[in-house]
Amino acid sequence: MVRITADFQQERVLHPAAMAQLNQSFAKGWADPNKLNANSRELAILLQQVRENFATALKVRPDEIEFLGESDLGFQLGISGLLKSNSKLIYSSIDRQRIFAVAADEENKGRKVDCLSVNQNGAITSYAAQENDVVVWQVANGETGNLQPSPPTTGLVFTDCTASGVDALPNFDYQTALFDSSSWQGPAGVGILVIKEPDKWRNPLPHNDLTRVPGSYSIPLIIASSIALTAYLAQEDLRANLKKYIIEFISSQISEVDVASNLDGLSKFVSFSVSKVEADRLLLELEAAGFAVDSGSACKSADMQPSHVLAAMNRPITGNIRLTLHKDITEQMVKDFCQALKIATEKLRKN
Repeated sequence: MVRITADFQQERVLHPAAMAQLNQSFAKGWADPNKLNANSRELAILLQQVRENFATALKVRPDEIEFLGESDLGFQLGISGLLKSNSKLIYSSIDRQRIFAVAADEENKGRKVDCLSVNQNGAITSYAAQENDVVVWQVANGETGNLQPSPPTTGLVFTDCTASGVDALPNFDYQTALFDSSSWQGPAGVGILVIKEPDKWRNPLPHNDLTRVPGSYSIPLIIASSIALTAYLAQEDLRANLKKYIIEFISSQISEVDVASNLDGLSKFVSFSVSKVEADRLLLELEAAGFAVDSGSACKSADMQPSHVLAAMNRPITGNIRLTLHKDITEQMVKDFCQALKIATEKLRKN
């Protein structure tokens, strides 16, 4: 088996700080916080402290936060909950496939939808929205890391923060937003839904009470996510310099490479396409050299499907490699990776 010396893949193991406290999180999080016994009261207090920790980090109020046991459910809740009978749904060609699915479902029901095009940097150029229209707006793209300019002030805004997490919080007004715990190396499958204006949102799922979202989340995993978030924010972040090194290296040392990631975007994502090289073969060559990377769409990386994001940006989709720079990646790892990439590219182009 190949020994991986540097892991640039998007998926990541649970943060060590959360891993160290995982057993304790399960030991504390088994009770029902809605009951009146001592264990439940103690857990309710802990859960409120966790909620306040998330609120401080995400710059929202504690009562604006809802926990989800499945982060992808937040797309439907956050978007459909804002829609009125006369709302048009507006999204972009570089949004996540889950958003495409919500839009397709709404269109099948007879709703007007509008998929916006983007320029080569992935920026939406313009759109027109009425007061009740719902606009899906990503803070940053999960493949390129490129930041989206702030949306105009018209319409109701669902903000996709699943890729950006706490690395780039929305600096504009919005009604709902979704965060994914894995973006700060917390447990996968934990979502944070923010509902800032409850008078403009309603639970779109079948329900018989006043609950805003299903309460089927794992309290121990919510606690673990909070621990991971605190530790993530406390870590030194050198990724902007590492990203700059990678982009400058491949731009100067490897010919015919298209870099889709802007330097001023999220520092944790780098996407580039190497011409005259098959992505799967390049991925395997890099793995043999000890470097794990991703290729294809971030939504469907497992089956190597071409990136719909790069296609929408009118960028090359063949020979695409995606790097996720985690906070524990070192400068030496990046330098070694760049040399391995150069050697692998030259080898595959000769064959």
